[in-house]
Amino acid sequence: MKRWLHPLSYILICVLYSSLAIIIKRPQQLVWLFFLAWTLDWREGFQALAQRLFRLKRIIWLLISIMLIQLLFVRTGEVLLTLGFIRIHVAGLQMAQLLGLRLGIIFMVAGSLSKLDFTLYRAAFSKIRLPEELSFMISYMAHLIPQLSAGFRVQMRELKLRGINIRKLPFKQKLEIYRILSIATVADIILHGSKQAIALEMRGFRSVGERSSLQTLRFGVYDLLAFVWVLMLIAVFLIEL
Repeated sequence: MKRWLHPLSYILICVLYSSLAIIIKRPQQLVWLFFLAWTLDWREGFQALAQRLFRLKRIIWLLISIMLIQLLFVRTGEVLLTLGFIRIHVAGLQMAQLLGLRLGIIFMVAGSLSKLDFTLYRAAFSKIRLPEELSFMISYMAHLIPQLSAGFRVQMRELKLRGINIRKLPFKQKLEIYRILSIATVADIILHGSKQAIALEMRGFRSVGERSSLQTLRFGVYDLLAFVWVLMLIAVFLIEL
């Protein structure tokens, strides 16, 4: 699928969405921002959008736990509900909504950024004269969590093929297995990162002189529209703060 936006414009929109998610203090506005973050990659089709929502299950328990903490321990404002010694206040409900939506937006944006490979980050940051080392670092960090998740799933699948059912093991053995798998997954990612860095070094990405690239990306009319869209969002959301 041909790209409509230059990678720099795409990254700018992602940064804007994640920044507004932290700044905005109204749940209604965050709901709209979550919708925008969810539909950021709308060109991939309805099935891809449904999968983006389905991936939220990876952090569902984190969302639930954080929201419950706010509901139970923020005790300012009017009392909405009383169940014995448990009291739910207006401020607690609002804070639970804010944090849940903010994490959901940031998760959506992170998923979009993880789809960009190093060449796209390089093409984006070369426009603003950032060094390639920084492009590699940002690209590596954007892919870190997805790589950790994918590597951990592979390790779990291999255990099942060997006939080891973690669910039936005692709690202490589960912790030991998870510790070993986590260390192995992190080590594999570090090794992969080292190979990528060596490959870039062999390509002479620190060499002086005019740079050349097999893939040349230029700004177009859609990038101008994206810039106007960014300005409109800043005006609409921040004026009401």
